Amino acid sequence: MDFVFDPRLAMDQATRPTPPEKAGSDPEQLRRYCQEFEAIFIQELFKSMRATIPDGGLIPRGNDQQIFQELLDQNIAMDMARREGLGLADALFRQLQQLESGSR
Repeated sequence: MDFVFDPRLAMDQATRPTPPEKAGSDPEQLRRYCQEFEAIFIQELFKSMRATIPDGGLIPRGNDQQIFQELLDQNIAMDMARREGLGLADALFRQLQQLESGSR
């Protein structure tokens, strides 16, 4: 079973304009977005690290194990980002807050 990702769906959501009344008005929502961004970054780090481990062993890995591993990595990454994380979400949040306060 191959998973096909359509990048047009992601680009549609990424380029959809934010309503002006909601843009930057909620700092908690901005913090959540920054944490989600950090979680995606951490998940990609995990994926890159796992790619360096050679496959092999007594039991071959199946598609079900790969899906489970990706879901586990996603949950761990989100949990890490919500806690201390790497500090990327905090730095991004501070920078976006400065941009928001400078534009007013």
